[in-house]
Amino acid sequence: MNAGPPRDRPLGRGLTALLGEDRAADAPAGESASSKTVGIDLLRPNRLQPRRDFDECLEFCATGGYALRAYDRWRRLMKAEDGKWRLRDPRTARSIRMNVGTIVGTETLDVRLGKNRGGKRLGQVEELFAAMLRPGDTFLIGGETVRFEGLSEMEVQVSRDAGGPPRIAVFKGTKFATSTLLCDRVLRYLHSGDRSDLPEPVANWLGMQEKISRFPSRERILVESFRHNGREFTCFYAFAGYNAQQTLGMLLTHRMEEADLNPLGMVANDYAVLIWGLNPVDDPASLLNRQRIVDDVDDWLAGNAVMKRSFRGVATIAGLVERSIPGRRKTGRQMTFSTDIIFDTLKKYDPNHLLMRATREEAKRGLIDFSRIKEMLARIEGRVEHVHAPHVTPFAAPLLLEVGTIP
Repeated sequence: MNAGPPRDRPLGRGLTALLGEDRAADAPAGESASSKTVGIDLLRPNRLQPRRDFDECLEFCATGGYALRAYDRWRRLMKAEDGKWRLRDPRTARSIRMNVGTIVGTETLDVRLGKNRGGKRLGQVEELFAAMLRPGDTFLIGGETVRFEGLSEMEVQVSRDAGGPPRIAVFKGTKFATSTLLCDRVLRYLHSGDRSDLPEPVANWLGMQEKISRFPSRERILVESFRHNGREFTCFYAFAGYNAQQTLGMLLTHRMEEADLNPLGMVANDYAVLIWGLNPVDDPASLLNRQRIVDDVDDWLAGNAVMKRSFRGVATIAGLVERSIPGRRKTGRQMTFSTDIIFDTLKKYDPNHLLMRATREEAKRGLIDFSRIKEMLARIEGRVEHVHAPHVTPFAAPLLLEVGTIP
């Protein structure tokens, strides 16, 4: 199933498949026109859905799973004497139909000073950006540096920070990252040696990079270190796309904190992440240890709100919560409040619930593109090329220009 579609989609489709078509004209006496019975022999696992996952999907559709079966609202199916499953309540069919095809979009959150709604509003940020922050992280908004204190429903709580430049120098919002195919093509072109089709300024720029440092490649990761304006800069060229580079920067800065390297900030683009701090990075290979990063990502996710925000999308698509109800549509705040309660319940009493596993997969795949980081680390197999440059390199210069800009 890991190689196939996300787990939440079969759950939503499983509920929808039980609806069938309206049969008001020929419905037997006592049977709702909006219900349909399905023989269990007609529901079969496939090569992308192992038996264990299939059984858990059916259990979820019927009762909500182990931790939720005690709540009547999630007991949506019942097994008849003839061995067929049917909807317990015709109102369930209406609810499912109203929410079929719900598109889960990106919310924007208000950023406020203080820990109450009366605080001064500084602006808005994407929810996915706020979810990646840990208490103490600093960023730039409204022309000032603020410290992240917490995420309360649909508001980001911050305090003013007078400690200098922000740790997260700029955030351009989540977006479609550069494809891995394009990244590979760029890397191959860099090593082709043919500059005849390039404008002269671009060709000269590449020539300066080759003279001062090296070109990145697929077989190894290039890491550049240099000193600039009294700070130690380290640039990691992973060519993994913007979202993955942003995530890699978050993980590396926390690794650097543990190593007492005193990182101060970071900025990322589609091909690299630039981190600066008070101490030089002499052994970047230890920071890029594959198993350590894989282990660290779970701790990192546990320390921010990415899991909760991923769970909201999974729960909505799987039909656990309804965005649309008769007469109105729930707000983002209402949806977040509902799913946060369910998430906390499952985390405490049923951490291996089907939706929790789907959430972990979706968080790593959708919001942070961790699969690209894993693929990159597996490809280089520990091969790190560390260049101590005498000054800012041509490839690192565009990242420096991003520092302090407000998108």
